[in-house]
Amino acid sequence: MEIAGLEIDEPEWRADGDNWKLRLSWQEPAGVTIDHYEVDRDGVTVADEIVRPELSDVDVEPGTRYRYEVVGVDVDGDQTGSATASIRTREPKLSEARLEGAFVVRMTVERVSGTRNPVRGGAIVFSFDPACRTGPCPVRWTVRHARTDGMLRRDAGLYAADLRTPLFVRNCFGATIDEALDVRVRVSKAAPLRGQWRATKIEGTIAEVSSYRGCMTATIDWNVRGSLQS
Repeated sequence: MEIAGLEIDEPEWRADGDNWKLRLSWQEPAGVTIDHYEVDRDGVTVADEIVRPELSDVDVEPGTRYRYEVVGVDVDGDQTGSATASIRTREPKLSEARLEGAFVVRMTVERVSGTRNPVRGGAIVFSFDPACRTGPCPVRWTVRHARTDGMLRRDAGLYAADLRTPLFVRNCFGATIDEALDVRVRVSKAAPLRGQWRATKIEGTIAEVSSYRGCMTATIDWNVRGSLQS
């Protein structure tokens, strides 16, 4: 006798990870009294005392391929033939990724004017602190080794704000001052991480305008691309 009709149902994956599971169901074999079922995932037993022809596997992630095998064991300890099924799980929308943690960001100058010294790009660390415990939401943005601090509102996968906060430009006396920043950062890649759908790459622009009495107004337009620190 063989197990038949193994089916895998998956949910609409959410970003917070609360519904990350797969539901397996199969047909009971005819002509044999089953004591229990055993279920393997990718060659490793995940359940070995299943008494009903179904299982909810909660140890799964989106965007991942899984192969299941189910066998029945009768009252004498003999196994039935197995049933197998495979699935590649879907992923939450990219726009639903949670933006959190420190990102190493490569900044490239697109346009510059009014600065006393040459402006060069480079790498710096942006940090994002969400305003909610789980899932996507507005974030507080800070920059390592700078006094930059501001809230970015969220519109789907875009995080944006017009801020008054220091960044890179100093006034003509060498002092750090508040600047006008137009920040636009979008999630460009995401992955499951510690039970949540998390942004792993970002890209966007920052328009930086710095003016101070007695000094020429300086502007820098940046392109930014970053990756989550491991």
